[in-house]
Amino acid sequence: MLRRVLTISLMITSLVISPFSLLADEGMWLPDTIDKLPISKLKSRGLQLNADDIYSTTKASLKDAVVQLSIGCTGSFVSPEGLILTNHHCAFEGVTQNSTVDSNLINNGFLAPSRDKEIQLKGYSVSVTQEYHDVTNEVLSAVKPEMSPEERDHAINARKAEIAKAALGDRAKEGYRTQVMDMTSGLQYFLYTYLTVRDVRLVYAPPKSIGFFGGDPDNFEWPRHAGDFAYLRAYVGPDGKPADFNQSNVPFKPKKFLPINATGVKEGDFTMIMGYPGATYRYRESYSIEFREKYQLPDTIAQIKQQVAALTEEGQKDPAAKIRNADRIFSLNNTLKAFEGAVQGLRRMNLAERKRAQEAEFTRWLESNPAAKAKYGNVLPQIAATYADLTSFYQRLNALNQLSNSADLIGVLGFAYQRALDQEKPAAERAPQFSENGVKRIMAQIEPSWKDMDVNSEAKALAGALAGAAALPAEQRIQFVEQLFAGKSGNERRKAEEEYARKLIEGSQFKSFEAVTKLMKSTPAEIRAIDDPALKLAIQVVDETQPLNQRQANFNSTITKLRPEFVRGMLEMKKGAYYPDANFTLRFTYGEVKGYKPRDAVTYDYQTSLGGVIDKDTGEEPFNVPQKLKELRRAKDFGTYFEPRLNDVPVDFLTTTDITGGNSGSPVMNGKGEVIGLAFDGNYEGLGGDYAFEPSLNRTLAVDIRYVLFLTEKFAGASYLFNEMQIRRGKAAVAARAAGVN
Repeated sequence: MLRRVLTISLMITSLVISPFSLLADEGMWLPDTIDKLPISKLKSRGLQLNADDIYSTTKASLKDAVVQLSIGCTGSFVSPEGLILTNHHCAFEGVTQNSTVDSNLINNGFLAPSRDKEIQLKGYSVSVTQEYHDVTNEVLSAVKPEMSPEERDHAINARKAEIAKAALGDRAKEGYRTQVMDMTSGLQYFLYTYLTVRDVRLVYAPPKSIGFFGGDPDNFEWPRHAGDFAYLRAYVGPDGKPADFNQSNVPFKPKKFLPINATGVKEGDFTMIMGYPGATYRYRESYSIEFREKYQLPDTIAQIKQQVAALTEEGQKDPAAKIRNADRIFSLNNTLKAFEGAVQGLRRMNLAERKRAQEAEFTRWLESNPAAKAKYGNVLPQIAATYADLTSFYQRLNALNQLSNSADLIGVLGFAYQRALDQEKPAAERAPQFSENGVKRIMAQIEPSWKDMDVNSEAKALAGALAGAAALPAEQRIQFVEQLFAGKSGNERRKAEEEYARKLIEGSQFKSFEAVTKLMKSTPAEIRAIDDPALKLAIQVVDETQPLNQRQANFNSTITKLRPEFVRGMLEMKKGAYYPDANFTLRFTYGEVKGYKPRDAVTYDYQTSLGGVIDKDTGEEPFNVPQKLKELRRAKDFGTYFEPRLNDVPVDFLTTTDITGGNSGSPVMNGKGEVIGLAFDGNYEGLGGDYAFEPSLNRTLAVDIRYVLFLTEKFAGASYLFNEMQIRRGKAAVAARAAGVN
């Protein structure tokens, strides 16, 4: 899926915890600031490590065992032989790319019986954080008072690139990379150094009926029964340096790997997570929250639904397309439910109004503090004006983008026209995506499917985008679209849109890949002179979109300048520091095993069992339990993974740790730094957590490590992997075995 520490005293509005406070188990902390946390309190709860056991640049620490996967997930080394434990859904893209109709790894799963049979995951890499430090002053030294927001933005980006390049030096060939990361929209900047291993292979992935048991109906829900795990392995060249895939490569030797603790969890146990959470927005102003709740999230939800419907329809017609689109549909559905939950969360918390209350307090403080007012007095009014301008055109721009992206034909023709326009700019101002190599990449991506273009699907997608444009408020309508269907409304307009879309796609000469290839070499004048209905629409969309894109760029530059000023002012008012919003950098969070009460008269236990998996079995996806798993349960062949409290094998559990997307696959550890589970999801009631943390509702959903080991040994027959792992088994498991439990 899913900081700089400052100790601050700030008001709490009802149940919503302000991002300026340090309460409950809130926080995705930068790991070099753990010593500033209330360590004595954490140790009383169960932490047994020192700060430098978690993060150190002078000795092996937990940071060396936790990796970032290039697909936006987290994993951890669990053996000295480069074995990585992560989520099934993080390996799913690789499973899909290695699946065919005849060899369907999605449905059947995959196990490499030996290392030479482990299969390459193309496009996968893993990165290990080496070090990071604050370079805020160096970055902002490029900013001059007289700069416009756009000039400031350009200067900062150029300076970031310079700093990263200078820090990298000649180490790229050794597998290192550097990157300067913004913290909370530019309040701070940090230089990160990573070691990136490019050869990643699949060792074991269970079938989808285990890894994503419950599918979309259960996604983000509790109780959950997913065996969401997979094993990968990182390889390097024989010299120990990162290298591209080669059969002569050898397993990577990490500085540290995590031991496994299979003794089990109970309510109240201390837990901690290290991982790479993607994005949170906890320092956003009321204007940003309101914009996302009313416009951005609902519009994106509608677009995703349309994409899922189109891809699903394509898969129903073509089994190969169903496999090809499986990972994309999975990702889209996951995002869809997350966004729907976020909207509900924002409304339930009434967060925009609560933010306005904080801003009113800030304004009162400015009025009583002339020096602060001189620095920050104009910030909120400027933010308000900036969002007012964005709101005035955002829905129109979004509808235009949807027109461009709905049908592949319109999107590619629009790309060709944009490329032609870009070529008329000075060389220094041209965009890289329109370079010769950029065009080659695009053409290589579209060629396999272009010859098999489904006219009906293309027309249906375009008609859906036209219907979306028709639903815009009057002041946001797209005039050239309105002229196409002037005087029509309701069903009459829907039919006209469908007929127009069908004729436009059918009548285009660019269904031929050769014709599209030739168009990519044309000038703007030559393109405008071509009499083709699809091309004419694409040109209109681009011409209408470009000035709005410029306004969007102006908004981005302006808000990037204003937002850190507002956060800085709030921190000055509260006399403290902050933990940065998540941004795919390494973070530490802590909590405890704990259930929750989602609504009136309902209380959720913290743990689920294998019996719950069997209870959900319908025999049909997504609740189709593999026959072998049912037989293991029937025979009570539990091995050493029996949980006396459940009288069964445990499956998933809950913790109060603070996570978000990007934390998928993160190791859930006990106070000794031993793996007790894998984070794979957040709960639906906590999906507003990217904007505000609610201690009573926000939960991490984790696969119990005992279920992982049970499936590895009993279901997959892959216990040979245990020979390279360090596994601690508990007294309860030993006692269960002695009592005759298999």
